[in-house]
Amino acid sequence: MTNHWIDFQNSDCILIMGSNPASNHPISFKWITKAMEKGAKLICVDPRFTQSAAKAHIYAPLRSGTDIAFLGGMIKYIMDKNLIQEEYVKNYTNASFLVNPAFKLPADNNGVFSGLKGEAYDKATWSYQTDAEGRIKKDSALQDPNCVYQLLKKQYSRYTPQMVSRITGTPEDKLLEIYREYVKTSRPDKAGTILYAMGWTQHTVGTQNIRAMSIIQELLGNMGMAGGGVQALRGESNVQGSTDYGLLFHILPGYLGVPRASHASLAIYNDKRTPKTKEPNSLNWWKNYPKYSASLLRSFYGMNASLEEAYSYQPKLDDGVDYSWLSLFDQMYKGKFSGFFAWGMNPAGSGANSNKLVTFKRWGKG
Repeated sequence: MTNHWIDFQNSDCILIMGSNPASNHPISFKWITKAMEKGAKLICVDPRFTQSAAKAHIYAPLRSGTDIAFLGGMIKYIMDKNLIQEEYVKNYTNASFLVNPAFKLPADNNGVFSGLKGEAYDKATWSYQTDAEGRIKKDSALQDPNCVYQLLKKQYSRYTPQMVSRITGTPEDKLLEIYREYVKTSRPDKAGTILYAMGWTQHTVGTQNIRAMSIIQELLGNMGMAGGGVQALRGESNVQGSTDYGLLFHILPGYLGVPRASHASLAIYNDKRTPKTKEPNSLNWWKNYPKYSASLLRSFYGMNASLEEAYSYQPKLDDGVDYSWLSLFDQMYKGKFSGFFAWGMNPAGSGANSNKLVTFKRWGKG
């Protein structure tokens, strides 16, 4: 979630997809209402006519699971009509970066990206072109056929209103009405935001749903500004707290990574976690990672603690091991262990494979 709920009031256009905040996040809707009172447009796209849809200026139905096609149509609309926020796209995204000429899009490679070997990708061609000093080559005009912008445009060229309407079931005129209204936020003095929830995240293509919307927000320059952003309306009591309080297996408070067994010292840990760049104009904010890790350790062990000694007390994850809850259920399914406590969540109801997850019931009987 890039912005706070209170910030919704600063939006000029609010698009609701994969969520129903009027019913499920009523406090958030207080701030949506404030935005509407100041003239903001509310758009709701949902298979159902929900309470949020009833409050919207524009409502459009779509078939369940077709969100990516709907969003892809908007991406094509923005690029075909050159309605991007040009300054933002050129200076604050990777749109100008030149990609390895050997990289192939699905349209040029039998329906898959280059590098597919069996069920996994060899990403050797998924790289940027670099100069002799290792800096990424760029085309500030966004015209080179190998730049990210042109590859993106080519990828979404087939998402015509006719095709999108056929896939989503959304009437073509309604599609275009929504595209026209939301794309107005590309103006520097306007901001649009997207509100989603479990309708997007708990989906077989949940990550792709959110990435597609993120592309739209980048093209329109709706990131990093009041009233903009991509907002996840949390659906369970432990979701936000799990990241803030370090309850996830791989994240410490402050979104710092949990050390691995191979990170034998604080210096090694910081080196592995701190991103490096050769780009002279890159802010690379996470270069401050060592400062954040030191701050966390001092909060644990006091201002006068030896940081190296404090680090030695930190639990370490085995290398290559995934302890996410879906993986844990897979291990339970295979009989690797037989006990599980669930607090603040209902995995059998909200997990990605309920038939697999409910197998824990058998262990309770065993």
